Amino acid sequence: MTRGSILPHGRQFVLTWGIPSEYGGLTAALLQRSRLFAERGGTPVHVLTCDDRDDRAAVAAEVERRGALSEGVGITNLWDWLRENDLRGRPVGAGSGFSPLSDDADTRREYSGGILVRRIRTDADGLVRQIDHLRDDGTLAVSDRRDVPHSSGRPRRVIVTCDASGQPRAAWRWVRELYASWLDRLIAGERSFVLVDSKAMARFAAGYRRPGVVVVHVVHGSHLTDDGSAIRASRAEVFSRLSAFDAVVFCTARQAGDVRRQVGPAPLLAVVPHPVAPVDGVDTARHRDGAVVLARLEPIKRVEDAIDAVTRARNVSPSLGLDVYGDGPARPRLEGLVADGIRLRGFDPAAREALSDASFLLMTSRSEAFSLVVAEAMAAGCLPIAYDVPYGPRELIAHGRTGWLVPAGDVQALADTLVQAASLAPDELSRMRRNAVDRTRSLDEATVLTRWAVTLSRAARRHRLREATWRFREVLRRRLRIG
Repeated sequence: MTRGSILPHGRQFVLTWGIPSEYGGLTAALLQRSRLFAERGGTPVHVLTCDDRDDRAAVAAEVERRGALSEGVGITNLWDWLRENDLRGRPVGAGSGFSPLSDDADTRREYSGGILVRRIRTDADGLVRQIDHLRDDGTLAVSDRRDVPHSSGRPRRVIVTCDASGQPRAAWRWVRELYASWLDRLIAGERSFVLVDSKAMARFAAGYRRPGVVVVHVVHGSHLTDDGSAIRASRAEVFSRLSAFDAVVFCTARQAGDVRRQVGPAPLLAVVPHPVAPVDGVDTARHRDGAVVLARLEPIKRVEDAIDAVTRARNVSPSLGLDVYGDGPARPRLEGLVADGIRLRGFDPAAREALSDASFLLMTSRSEAFSLVVAEAMAAGCLPIAYDVPYGPRELIAHGRTGWLVPAGDVQALADTLVQAASLAPDELSRMRRNAVDRTRSLDEATVLTRWAVTLSRAARRHRLREATWRFREVLRRRLRIG
């Protein structure tokens, strides 16, 4: 272990696709975990992103606004890194596909902090065919071609890095080769842990195998289709290769159990919930009003169900109100649904403070993995009324004791439950709020950090055993070739 840390010895990396300027639960959870590792685990964390459209200025401003980072946690984007650093790849020669975009080419230009950082060429169908990444001084750093002719008849993607004068320096014929080269350079042969949070990067990481590098996939969402009958198409590739990881971490035991029955005994599956910070001075006897929704406004969250349920409930209990905190692509449609007593508050980095004043939280998602907002509401004494979806709400809510579970998609049941909850006697509500607060105490940061330490230690042991197997197989292959 690192001195002063309960985490096993090794550098800590987090690999994810990107950090949107208005990020949601996945990014918030990985940043929270990174901060926990750095502050309480005593181990610096390097968050690595690979989105070639990341707006570094917007990301930095958003993270700072939310106070999501602490000393010991840094964020580095691959393409920004390549603007300032050299990386060893294939020598550039004929057929590399290198042909930079000229200043007067018919391209789209993208800026960050007022500086031109990308020139983008698209075809007649709007598909991206080339992205040139520029340094702050305007020189070409990377040319990413996606239409290089190939003998197979299908275009090939070629990435070429350039020196300070814009001349080609190295090339990669597959973007996953570039990812691997970058990780190799940053890890530099040291014992390391790479926690992979996004589905997109998990597809790459399943094939990334290096001595002393423990690769752990953290699953943030449900792996099932909405009806629970099959694995989501977006999860299929990775879930067919879970044994490639040194460990796979889920937020709930129920999801881990369901996956175990599907994939058999080989992968190391672990359960580590998200930590929930206690809320100081929760007065469970204080009178509270109204309900809240804290969610990104997108179809999977079904915020329209919460609006509909409150509209129906107000026919019986006119004093009920709803405040919706969040923003997203569904907002224009939701604005047409709001009625008296319902307010769309937009994105607010301090939205979670509303949980200390609201009486109820409505959670109407199609699926969850843990539903951190439900746990945070309970910690603040705000009682959740949640759709019973996989996974999360059922693991957190004891129906009728710490909140309520409603059949998924049943808006009338949601409205009826809200009316019933609002009509409870003050002493009954106070008792339920105390129960909810008590339930979240088992999810404190110290407990969760300990579970991470155990999980990473187990993953490291499995990695060492697998390394021995890899070496044995390599020796056997060499002997067979010689023979």
